[in-house]
Amino acid sequence: MSTATDVLRAKTAAELQFFVDNPSYYHADLVAAARQELRNRGVGPAPQPAAVDYQDPTPDYADEPPAIRRPVLVAALVLGLASVGGVIFWASRPAPPVAAQVRRPAPKLETVASYAMPTFDIDKIVETQLARVPAAEKQTPQTLRQFKGLARRFWTAETQTEYLTAQAYASKANPSFAEQAVMARETWRSWNKAVVYSYRLGPVMQAQFERMGKVASSQQHVLAKLPGMLDDKEFLTDKEMVARDNEVQDWLAGLRPASPVTGKAYRVTVLNFRQ
Repeated sequence: MSTATDVLRAKTAAELQFFVDNPSYYHADLVAAARQELRNRGVGPAPQPAAVDYQDPTPDYADEPPAIRRPVLVAALVLGLASVGGVIFWASRPAPPVAAQVRRPAPKLETVASYAMPTFDIDKIVETQLARVPAAEKQTPQTLRQFKGLARRFWTAETQTEYLTAQAYASKANPSFAEQAVMARETWRSWNKAVVYSYRLGPVMQAQFERMGKVASSQQHVLAKLPGMLDDKEFLTDKEMVARDNEVQDWLAGLRPASPVTGKAYRVTVLNFRQ
């Protein structure tokens, strides 16, 4: 008489795997035997821990009369034989053919140009600006902390703006220029929110704060118009844009000597008066 184990040994690995992958179709003993056979062949999955469900404690039949235990034992024996027969029956059935795997073409990797704006060492830029502030004005910790916070907000937005304007002047504006201009304008909002408060600054700090405010106002206007003037470099001949560029350069020259973006010295406007 063939046993379930003998029948399973005659199955292919693919057929055994089908039993394991579809446990709801077959008896649990058959699935367990198929999994064990795969492990014996060295191709089976790692043993899975058996799920443990909460059950009430098993009644102690030792205290019951033999008349009560006997029907229970007979019923258990019948169920056991039926279980073994079921395992042999299901094991003898041919497993459905394994569906052919559909081979999909490997994804094609494409190179996408990146136009992320560079970042700069804002703290170092702020320290260069603070070098022009007298030591006496930097003695109060709260005032110094507030001024540094303002300067950080300013230069975070200003470096982004200078990067974009430098790209425009060099005819290197990328396809994301308009979106990056919007992003820079959003960065300026952080400065705008900070300047609504009053600060007790020394005379040099106050003068720098006012310069930063003028630059911020003008640069936000430039960013709003510049993306629409890139064709034929219209911004180079627009009187308002040219005037704003000259003013911004002069104001920035009062904060630090050169641009942290281009490394070029800021232009100082020199007025010549005729006598």
